[in-house]
Amino acid sequence: MTHRAARRGGTIPRIWLLPLLCLTALLGAAAAGTLSRSLLTDLIAWWPAWLLIVLLAVVVRGRRIGRVRAAGLIPVIAVGALGAFLYGHLEGWPLMPSASQRLVGPLPEAGASASLTARLNGALVLSAGADFLYEAAPVRRGGDIGVPQAAEETQGEAIAVVLSPPPSPGFNTFSGWDIRLSQAVPWDLTLEGAVEADLQGLDVASLAVHGEGTVALASTEGSTPVAVDGDFTFAVPAGVAAQVVGDAAAPASWERTGDGWRSPATGSGWVITAADGATVVVIDS
Repeated sequence: MTHRAARRGGTIPRIWLLPLLCLTALLGAAAAGTLSRSLLTDLIAWWPAWLLIVLLAVVVRGRRIGRVRAAGLIPVIAVGALGAFLYGHLEGWPLMPSASQRLVGPLPEAGASASLTARLNGALVLSAGADFLYEAAPVRRGGDIGVPQAAEETQGEAIAVVLSPPPSPGFNTFSGWDIRLSQAVPWDLTLEGAVEADLQGLDVASLAVHGEGTVALASTEGSTPVAVDGDFTFAVPAGVAAQVVGDAAAPASWERTGDGWRSPATGSGWVITAADGATVVVIDS
């Protein structure tokens, strides 16, 4: 009786299916728009890590660590490396080429005033806390929003910043942009997109919002106009004076006026004017 030798080679060990499935899932998520397409450039930039894993697989082939086949550990290491890569991509580690897709403005000047117009057709997150006049970083999820074009113009002590979509989004696309502004200057703001704005800490001279989203107001000096075109919710802290001109849904504590609503707090404060067809909802915060 003859015995056939066991076949070796020609097939991929089943344990390698796990990292292959993980890699396929990442590429599929990028292709479907769940993750940014910039994931591919980051994946290529990590080629030393992938090469090291391949070399380890070759070196330890057929070896054992005690009773454990060393070759069986490499796919587990590969899965861990893919997990670390995905985390680093989403967090914008400096090792990632996509981390360089940031916008940074000049240093704020004492006594200057500034205006920002941002029309991005995607997620637009805005808050205080920039060391420079403004800083913009991508919201690192899937989407088709490219790196904005930044135009800056200075007239006297006034600085105007305009962020607009590029003619072609290119390969580095995201779901939107996270913009931080300097607290050292007063701002005139025009925001358009899926807006999520927190005005705490900012000196806002005027605000115009278009699209949809939420705006968290803060204390303000004098009368601060807010123009609304779209569907927006305004969170008004207790003790902050505000009024709405036009149709709105307001808390029970607010007073109905001849042309809208007024908060319990006295003073001029925020004056929110709703355009025809706009939906304004006011909530306490």
